[in-house]
Amino acid sequence: MTLIDAFLNAYINANILLVAAVILWMVAWSLMRLAGLRHAFGTQLRLINSLFFAVALSPFIAAGFQYALGTGIIGNRFVPNLSDFVVAQYLDGRIEMKATAFADIIGFRDRLTHDLVTLKTPLGITAALFLLAGFSVLTLRVLASAVQLRNLIRRSYKWRQFGNVQLRLSDTVSVPFSTRSPWHRFIVIPTKMLENSDDLRMALAHEFQHIRQGDVEWEIGLETLKPLFFWNPAFLIWKRSIGHLRELACDQTILARHKFDANSYCDCLLRVCQDGIRSRSHRFIPNVAFVRIDLDPFSSNSARFLRYRVTSMLNTTLPRDGRNLFRFVQVPLVALLVFGTVAIQRPGDWSQDRLMLSTIVNLERLEARTAPRP
Repeated sequence: MTLIDAFLNAYINANILLVAAVILWMVAWSLMRLAGLRHAFGTQLRLINSLFFAVALSPFIAAGFQYALGTGIIGNRFVPNLSDFVVAQYLDGRIEMKATAFADIIGFRDRLTHDLVTLKTPLGITAALFLLAGFSVLTLRVLASAVQLRNLIRRSYKWRQFGNVQLRLSDTVSVPFSTRSPWHRFIVIPTKMLENSDDLRMALAHEFQHIRQGDVEWEIGLETLKPLFFWNPAFLIWKRSIGHLRELACDQTILARHKFDANSYCDCLLRVCQDGIRSRSHRFIPNVAFVRIDLDPFSSNSARFLRYRVTSMLNTTLPRDGRNLFRFVQVPLVALLVFGTVAIQRPGDWSQDRLMLSTIVNLERLEARTAPRP
Protein backbone atom coordinates (compact mmCIF):
# COMPACT_ATOMS: atom_id res chain seq x y z
CA MET A 1 0.00 0.00 0.00
CA THR A 2 1.49 3.32 -1.08
CA LEU A 3 1.44 6.43 1.08
CA ILE A 4 -1.14 8.10 -1.21
CA ASP A 5 -3.35 5.03 -1.10
CA ALA A 6 -3.12 4.93 2.70
CA PHE A 7 -4.02 8.64 2.91
CA LEU A 8 -7.04 8.22 0.63
CA ASN A 9 -8.18 5.21 2.62
CA ALA A 10 -8.00 7.20 5.87
CA TYR A 11 -9.78 10.14 4.19
CA ILE A 12 -12.65 7.95 2.99
CA ASN A 13 -12.93 6.35 6.44
CA ALA A 14 -13.10 9.80 8.10
CA ASN A 15 -15.96 10.85 5.81
CA ILE A 16 -17.86 7.63 6.54
CA LEU A 17 -17.39 8.12 10.28
CA LEU A 18 -18.62 11.72 10.04
CA VAL A 19 -21.89 10.48 8.57
CA ALA A 20 -22.13 7.81 11.28
CA ALA A 21 -21.36 10.38 14.00
CA VAL A 22 -24.10 12.73 12.78
CA ILE A 23 -26.61 9.87 12.85
CA LEU A 24 -25.51 8.89 16.37
CA TRP A 25 -25.74 12.52 17.47
CA MET A 26 -29.32 12.76 16.19
CA VAL A 27 -30.22 9.61 18.11
CA ALA A 28 -28.57 10.97 21.27
CA TRP A 29 -30.34 14.32 20.86
CA SER A 30 -33.68 12.52 20.59
CA LEU A 31 -32.91 10.56 23.77
CA MET A 32 -32.06 13.77 25.61
CA ARG A 33 -35.33 15.33 24.52
CA LEU A 34 -37.24 12.30 25.84
CA ALA A 35 -35.29 12.57 29.11
CA GLY A 36 -36.35 16.19 29.56
CA LEU A 37 -32.98 17.65 28.61
CA ARG A 38 -33.99 19.42 25.43
CA HIS A 39 -32.62 22.69 26.80
CA ALA A 40 -29.51 21.24 28.46
CA PHE A 41 -27.33 22.96 25.90
CA GLY A 42 -24.09 22.63 27.87
CA THR A 43 -24.53 18.86 28.15
CA GLN A 44 -25.36 18.61 24.46
CA LEU A 45 -22.29 20.66 23.53
CA ARG A 46 -19.99 18.40 25.56
CA LEU A 47 -21.51 15.32 23.95
CA ILE A 48 -21.24 16.54 20.36
CA ASN A 49 -17.66 17.70 20.98
CA SER A 50 -16.70 14.30 22.41
CA LEU A 51 -18.15 12.53 19.36
CA PHE A 52 -16.26 14.79 16.98
CA PHE A 53 -13.08 14.25 18.99
CA ALA A 54 -13.54 10.49 18.59
CA VAL A 55 -13.83 10.94 14.82
CA ALA A 56 -10.68 13.09 14.81
CA LEU A 57 -8.81 10.32 16.61
CA SER A 58 -10.05 7.63 14.21
CA PRO A 59 -6.90 7.58 12.00
CA PHE A 60 -4.74 6.97 15.08
CA ILE A 61 -7.14 4.30 16.34
CA ALA A 62 -7.02 2.59 12.95
CA ALA A 63 -3.21 2.79 12.84
CA GLY A 64 -2.96 1.28 16.32
CA PHE A 65 -5.36 -1.47 15.34
CA GLN A 66 -3.38 -2.29 12.19
CA TYR A 67 -0.18 -2.40 14.25
CA ALA A 68 -1.77 -4.77 16.78
CA LEU A 69 -3.04 -6.93 13.93
CA GLY A 70 0.32 -7.01 12.18
CA THR A 71 2.27 -7.90 15.33
CA GLY A 72 -0.15 -10.65 16.29
CA ILE A 73 -1.48 -8.94 19.41
CA ILE A 74 -4.98 -9.29 17.90
CA GLY A 75 -5.91 -12.36 15.87
CA ASN A 76 -7.77 -12.16 12.55
CA ARG A 77 -10.77 -14.01 13.95
CA PHE A 78 -11.36 -11.18 16.43
CA VAL A 79 -11.39 -8.54 13.67
CA PRO A 80 -14.86 -7.12 12.90
CA ASN A 81 -15.18 -6.10 9.26
CA LEU A 82 -18.30 -4.58 7.78
CA SER A 83 -17.47 -5.64 4.22
CA ASP A 84 -16.99 -9.28 5.20
CA PHE A 85 -20.22 -9.19 7.20
CA VAL A 86 -22.19 -7.91 4.18
CA VAL A 87 -20.65 -10.60 1.95
CA ALA A 88 -21.68 -13.28 4.47
CA GLN A 89 -25.23 -11.91 4.48
CA TYR A 90 -25.34 -12.10 0.70
CA LEU A 91 -24.11 -15.69 0.62
CA ASP A 92 -26.74 -16.62 3.21
CA GLY A 93 -29.42 -15.35 0.83
CA ARG A 94 -30.46 -12.28 2.84
CA ILE A 95 -29.57 -9.90 -0.01
CA GLU A 96 -31.26 -10.49 -3.37
CA MET A 97 -29.30 -9.30 -6.44
CA LYS A 98 -26.94 -10.60 -9.07
CA ALA A 99 -23.48 -11.48 -7.81
CA THR A 100 -21.81 -9.20 -10.38
CA ALA A 101 -23.92 -6.21 -9.28
CA PHE A 102 -23.25 -6.96 -5.61
CA ALA A 103 -19.51 -7.26 -6.26
CA ASP A 104 -19.54 -3.93 -8.09
CA ILE A 105 -21.18 -2.26 -5.10
CA ILE A 106 -18.82 -3.57 -2.43
CA GLY A 107 -15.84 -2.97 -4.72
CA PHE A 108 -16.73 0.64 -5.54
CA ARG A 109 -14.51 2.04 -2.79
CA ASP A 110 -11.44 0.11 -3.99
CA ARG A 111 -12.08 1.16 -7.59
CA LEU A 112 -12.51 4.81 -6.60
CA THR A 113 -9.29 4.76 -4.57
CA HIS A 114 -7.44 3.12 -7.44
CA ASP A 115 -8.82 5.66 -9.94
CA LEU A 116 -7.82 8.58 -7.71
CA VAL A 117 -4.29 7.21 -7.29
CA THR A 118 -3.68 6.32 -10.94
CA LEU A 119 -5.74 9.12 -12.60
CA LYS A 120 -6.33 6.90 -15.63
CA THR A 121 -10.13 7.01 -15.75
CA PRO A 122 -12.63 9.87 -16.28
CA LEU A 123 -14.10 9.18 -12.83
CA GLY A 124 -10.73 9.43 -11.11
CA ILE A 125 -9.72 12.58 -12.97
CA THR A 126 -13.08 14.30 -12.34
CA ALA A 127 -13.12 13.42 -8.63
CA ALA A 128 -9.50 14.51 -8.17
CA LEU A 129 -10.09 17.86 -9.92
CA PHE A 130 -13.24 18.47 -7.89
CA LEU A 131 -11.51 17.77 -4.57
CA LEU A 132 -8.42 19.77 -5.53
CA ALA A 133 -10.45 22.77 -6.70
CA GLY A 134 -12.64 22.83 -3.61
CA PHE A 135 -9.68 22.39 -1.27
CA SER A 136 -7.70 25.14 -3.00
CA VAL A 137 -10.54 27.68 -3.08
CA LEU A 138 -11.56 27.17 0.54
CA THR A 139 -7.98 27.10 1.78
CA LEU A 140 -7.29 30.44 0.08
CA ARG A 141 -10.51 31.82 1.54
CA VAL A 142 -9.59 30.75 5.07
CA LEU A 143 -6.06 32.15 4.70
CA ALA A 144 -7.36 35.45 3.30
CA SER A 145 -9.83 35.80 6.18
CA ALA A 146 -7.13 34.96 8.71
CA VAL A 147 -4.87 37.65 7.23
CA GLN A 148 -7.72 40.17 7.34
CA LEU A 149 -8.39 39.20 10.94
CA ARG A 150 -4.73 39.64 11.88
CA ASN A 151 -4.67 43.07 10.24
CA LEU A 152 -7.84 44.05 12.08
CA ILE A 153 -6.28 43.01 15.40
CA ARG A 154 -3.16 45.05 14.62
CA ARG A 155 -5.26 48.13 13.79
CA SER A 156 -7.26 47.85 17.00
CA TYR A 157 -6.22 49.48 20.29
CA LYS A 158 -5.10 47.51 23.29
CA TRP A 159 -7.37 48.46 26.16
CA ARG A 160 -6.69 46.02 28.99
CA GLN A 161 -5.07 42.64 29.55
CA PHE A 162 -5.88 39.74 31.89
CA GLY A 163 -3.18 37.09 31.70
CA ASN A 164 -2.89 36.13 28.04
CA VAL A 165 -6.31 37.62 27.21
CA GLN A 166 -6.18 41.06 25.59
CA LEU A 167 -9.19 43.35 25.40
CA ARG A 168 -8.94 45.48 22.28
CA LEU A 169 -11.09 48.28 20.88
CA SER A 170 -11.82 48.69 17.18
CA ASP A 171 -13.48 51.44 15.17
CA THR A 172 -14.11 49.13 12.19
CA VAL A 173 -16.20 46.35 13.76
CA SER A 174 -19.75 46.49 15.02
CA VAL A 175 -20.03 43.03 16.60
CA PRO A 176 -17.86 41.91 19.55
CA PHE A 177 -15.91 38.71 18.93
CA SER A 178 -13.10 36.62 20.36
CA THR A 179 -10.23 34.93 18.59
CA ARG A 180 -6.67 33.93 19.32
CA SER A 181 -3.09 33.70 18.08
CA PRO A 182 -0.62 30.99 19.11
CA TRP A 183 0.32 33.05 22.17
CA HIS A 184 -2.60 35.34 23.03
CA ARG A 185 -6.37 35.38 23.12
CA PHE A 186 -8.19 38.50 21.97
CA ILE A 187 -11.59 39.98 22.68
CA VAL A 188 -12.33 42.76 20.22
CA ILE A 189 -15.02 45.26 21.21
CA PRO A 190 -16.51 48.00 19.00
CA THR A 191 -15.44 51.39 20.32
CA LYS A 192 -19.07 52.53 20.12
CA MET A 193 -20.02 49.99 22.79
CA LEU A 194 -18.12 52.00 25.42
CA GLU A 195 -21.08 54.39 25.38
CA ASN A 196 -23.32 51.71 26.92
CA SER A 197 -21.77 50.14 30.01
CA ASP A 198 -24.50 47.48 30.37
CA ASP A 199 -24.05 46.22 26.80
CA LEU A 200 -20.29 46.26 27.29
CA ARG A 201 -20.47 44.10 30.43
CA MET A 202 -22.81 41.59 28.77
CA ALA A 203 -20.67 41.33 25.64
CA LEU A 204 -17.51 40.83 27.69
CA ALA A 205 -19.18 38.18 29.85
CA HIS A 206 -20.30 36.38 26.71
CA GLU A 207 -16.87 36.37 25.07
CA PHE A 208 -15.06 35.39 28.27
CA GLN A 209 -17.43 32.43 28.57
CA HIS A 210 -16.56 31.37 25.02
CA ILE A 211 -12.90 31.38 26.02
CA ARG A 212 -13.63 29.28 29.11
CA GLN A 213 -15.55 26.74 27.01
CA GLY A 214 -12.70 26.45 24.49
CA ASP A 215 -15.00 27.57 21.69
CA VAL A 216 -12.33 29.60 19.92
CA GLU A 217 -10.07 26.56 19.59
CA TRP A 218 -12.95 24.46 18.31
CA GLU A 219 -13.81 27.11 15.72
CA ILE A 220 -10.20 27.26 14.52
CA GLY A 221 -10.09 23.47 14.23
CA LEU A 222 -13.36 23.26 12.30
CA GLU A 223 -12.39 26.05 9.92
CA THR A 224 -9.07 24.31 9.30
CA LEU A 225 -10.83 21.05 8.44
CA LYS A 226 -13.49 22.66 6.25
CA PRO A 227 -11.37 22.63 3.05
CA LEU A 228 -10.94 18.87 3.46
CA PHE A 229 -14.60 18.04 4.04
CA PHE A 230 -16.34 20.83 2.12
CA TRP A 231 -18.34 18.39 -0.01
CA ASN A 232 -19.59 16.25 2.89
CA PRO A 233 -23.03 17.41 4.13
CA ALA A 234 -22.41 15.63 7.44
CA PHE A 235 -19.47 17.93 8.22
CA LEU A 236 -21.50 21.05 7.40
CA ILE A 237 -24.37 19.82 9.62
CA TRP A 238 -21.87 19.02 12.37
CA LYS A 239 -20.18 22.42 12.20
CA ARG A 240 -23.48 24.30 12.25
CA SER A 241 -24.77 22.22 15.19
CA ILE A 242 -21.63 22.93 17.23
CA GLY A 243 -21.86 26.64 16.39
CA HIS A 244 -25.48 26.84 17.52
CA LEU A 245 -24.98 24.83 20.70
CA ARG A 246 -21.98 26.84 21.87
CA GLU A 247 -23.99 30.08 21.61
CA LEU A 248 -26.99 28.58 23.42
CA ALA A 249 -24.76 27.06 26.11
CA CYS A 250 -22.92 30.35 26.56
CA ASP A 251 -26.15 32.35 26.91
CA GLN A 252 -27.55 29.84 29.37
CA THR A 253 -24.42 29.81 31.54
CA ILE A 254 -24.30 33.60 31.75
CA LEU A 255 -27.95 33.94 32.72
CA ALA A 256 -27.57 31.15 35.30
CA ARG A 257 -25.20 33.40 37.26
CA HIS A 258 -28.11 35.86 37.75
CA LYS A 259 -25.93 38.88 37.03
CA PHE A 260 -27.96 39.96 34.00
CA ASP A 261 -31.66 40.14 33.33
CA ALA A 262 -32.82 37.93 30.44
CA ASN A 263 -34.81 40.78 28.83
CA SER A 264 -31.84 43.15 28.95
CA TYR A 265 -29.53 40.46 27.57
CA CYS A 266 -31.87 39.79 24.65
CA ASP A 267 -32.22 43.51 23.95
CA CYS A 268 -28.43 43.74 23.81
CA LEU A 269 -28.29 40.87 21.31
CA LEU A 270 -30.85 42.55 19.08
CA ARG A 271 -29.07 45.92 19.22
CA VAL A 272 -25.74 44.38 18.29
CA CYS A 273 -27.39 42.46 15.47
CA GLN A 274 -29.00 45.63 14.16
CA ASP A 275 -25.68 47.50 14.25
CA GLY A 276 -24.00 44.65 12.39
CA ILE A 277 -26.61 44.63 9.64
CA ARG A 278 -26.44 48.39 9.22
CA SER A 279 -22.67 48.48 8.95
CA ARG A 280 -22.53 45.26 6.87
CA SER A 281 -19.28 44.44 8.63
CA HIS A 282 -17.29 41.60 7.18
CA ARG A 283 -17.07 38.22 8.86
CA PHE A 284 -13.49 37.35 9.68
CA ILE A 285 -12.63 33.76 10.48
CA PRO A 286 -11.79 32.04 12.66
CA ASN A 287 -13.55 33.87 15.48
CA VAL A 288 -16.51 33.47 17.81
CA ALA A 289 -18.82 36.47 17.64
CA PHE A 290 -21.36 37.73 20.19
CA VAL A 291 -24.00 37.37 17.48
CA ARG A 292 -23.37 36.00 13.99
CA ILE A 293 -24.36 38.17 11.05
CA ASP A 294 -24.57 36.20 7.82
CA LEU A 295 -25.30 38.45 4.85
CA ASP A 296 -24.52 35.75 2.30
CA PRO A 297 -27.80 34.59 0.67
CA PHE A 298 -26.44 31.04 0.56
CA SER A 299 -25.52 30.93 4.26
CA SER A 300 -27.56 29.39 7.06
CA ASN A 301 -30.52 31.35 8.39
CA SER A 302 -28.90 33.37 11.18
CA ALA A 303 -32.12 35.36 11.74
CA ARG A 304 -34.03 32.19 12.58
CA PHE A 305 -31.33 31.07 14.98
CA LEU A 306 -31.22 34.48 16.67
CA ARG A 307 -34.98 34.21 17.18
CA TYR A 308 -34.48 30.78 18.75
CA ARG A 309 -31.76 32.14 21.05
CA VAL A 310 -34.08 34.86 22.29
CA THR A 311 -37.07 32.57 22.85
CA SER A 312 -34.85 30.00 24.59
CA MET A 313 -33.67 32.59 27.09
CA LEU A 314 -37.09 34.10 27.69
CA ASN A 315 -39.34 31.03 27.74
CA THR A 316 -37.29 28.24 29.33
CA THR A 317 -36.08 27.55 32.82
CA LEU A 318 -32.64 26.25 33.68
CA PRO A 319 -32.45 22.50 32.96
CA ARG A 320 -31.63 19.93 35.58
CA ASP A 321 -28.13 18.55 35.84
CA GLY A 322 -27.45 16.27 32.87
CA ARG A 323 -23.99 14.99 33.83
CA ASN A 324 -25.20 11.49 34.67
CA LEU A 325 -27.06 11.12 31.39
CA PHE A 326 -24.08 12.61 29.56
CA ARG A 327 -21.81 9.86 30.87
CA PHE A 328 -24.46 7.21 30.24
CA VAL A 329 -24.88 8.27 26.60
CA GLN A 330 -21.29 9.30 25.83
CA VAL A 331 -19.59 5.98 26.61
CA PRO A 332 -21.68 3.75 24.29
CA LEU A 333 -21.69 6.31 21.48
CA VAL A 334 -17.92 6.77 21.55
CA ALA A 335 -17.53 2.98 21.77
CA LEU A 336 -19.72 2.59 18.68
CA LEU A 337 -17.56 5.07 16.78
CA VAL A 338 -14.39 3.23 17.80
CA PHE A 339 -15.98 -0.07 16.73
CA GLY A 340 -17.01 1.55 13.44
CA THR A 341 -13.46 2.81 12.91
CA VAL A 342 -12.22 -0.77 13.01
CA ALA A 343 -15.15 -2.30 11.12
CA ILE A 344 -14.92 -0.06 8.03
CA GLN A 345 -11.25 -0.80 7.40
CA ARG A 346 -10.55 -2.61 4.16
CA PRO A 347 -10.15 -6.39 4.68
CA GLY A 348 -6.56 -7.51 4.55
CA ASP A 349 -6.80 -11.07 3.22
CA TRP A 350 -9.25 -12.94 1.05
CA SER A 351 -11.66 -14.81 3.32
CA GLN A 352 -13.48 -18.00 2.35
CA ASP A 353 -16.67 -16.01 1.78
CA ARG A 354 -14.92 -13.62 -0.58
CA LEU A 355 -13.41 -16.50 -2.53
CA MET A 356 -16.88 -18.02 -2.85
CA LEU A 357 -18.34 -14.70 -4.02
CA SER A 358 -15.55 -14.35 -6.59
CA THR A 359 -16.33 -17.85 -7.87
CA ILE A 360 -20.02 -17.01 -8.25
CA VAL A 361 -19.17 -13.77 -10.08
CA ASN A 362 -16.89 -15.64 -12.49
CA LEU A 363 -19.58 -18.26 -13.14
CA GLU A 364 -22.14 -15.52 -13.88
CA ARG A 365 -19.80 -13.81 -16.29
CA LEU A 366 -18.96 -17.13 -17.99
CA GLU A 367 -22.65 -17.91 -18.31
CA ALA A 368 -23.31 -14.49 -19.81
CA ARG A 369 -20.55 -15.00 -22.39
CA THR A 370 -21.55 -18.52 -23.37
CA ALA A 371 -25.29 -17.90 -23.45
CA PRO A 372 -26.68 -18.07 -27.00
CA ARG A 373 -27.56 -14.69 -28.45
CA PRO A 374 -31.12 -14.23 -29.75
